[in-house]
Amino acid sequence: KLIDIAGWIGAALIIIGYGLYATGIIPDIIIYHLLNLFGSIGVAAISYYRKVWQPAIINTCFAVFATIAVIRHFL
Repeated sequence: KLIDIAGWIGAALIIIGYGLYATGIIPDIIIYHLLNLFGSIGVAAISYYRKVWQPAIINTCFAVFATIAVIRHFL
């Protein structure tokens, strides 16, 4: 299903983003926040669809924080 694909892609984006940032490969730049934004949206979507509320809520919060970071980047 498309929602499952979104969830797996989301998880991969979060892991890739954090891994690149934590190892110093990328600094705290827009790409890191975008990876977290889209990754969190994907994981939140599949969590909401499956009615697994803890990851749905935490990833919604991560998406909000990443959105704020992206907006601040352009201000």
